Amino acid sequence: MNLVLETPPESLADLILRQVCDHLRVEFGGSLPTDKAYILSCIRAAVSRLDGNQGRLGRCLLTQEWTLYLDCFPTCIELPLPPLQEVIHIKYLDSDGVLQALDPSAYRVSGAGSWRPEIAPVYGETWPDTRYVADAVQVRFRAGYGDDEEGVPPPILQAISVMAAHFYEQRQPIAFATPHEIPLMACDLIAPFRIYR
Repeated sequence: MNLVLETPPESLADLILRQVCDHLRVEFGGSLPTDKAYILSCIRAAVSRLDGNQGRLGRCLLTQEWTLYLDCFPTCIELPLPPLQEVIHIKYLDSDGVLQALDPSAYRVSGAGSWRPEIAPVYGETWPDTRYVADAVQVRFRAGYGDDEEGVPPPILQAISVMAAHFYEQRQPIAFATPHEIPLMACDLIAPFRIYR
């Protein structure tokens, strides 16, 4: 299995800058804070710790497109990185090595709103034969809570604010011989949303 990000999401950091500044009690006023660039870098670091394939949540926050590569069709294709918005297409290398697009009427998607969306052939059908090569099957899909921060669950947004504040205030991994980790409150906030693989 191989996952490739095809279309990255909008910058969540830019969308929630004011919210994080409020959390930090940094004056926003009519103009941007003087250390806007550093605050944005803290937010981006917090988002990257949670979002996408490498994030701790194992899910997508804002809308993004991915391609899942498989060596063959399994009985059921489990899609990573929920919440699933849609399956854009399924392509495969047939036994002659020709790239084919699978007709959407040949498969069904179940559990789109769940933690483990799946794709299976429709009743009475089977997956087509593929060539025995790596990445013979390509599943392109769109995932995420939407195009802006409004769809992202509030506990996740709060965890990002807490983490960004931690990065902003603790600029060293050790200060006065006291090690610092991600605040426990942030871990508690994201726990119900985390996907374990």
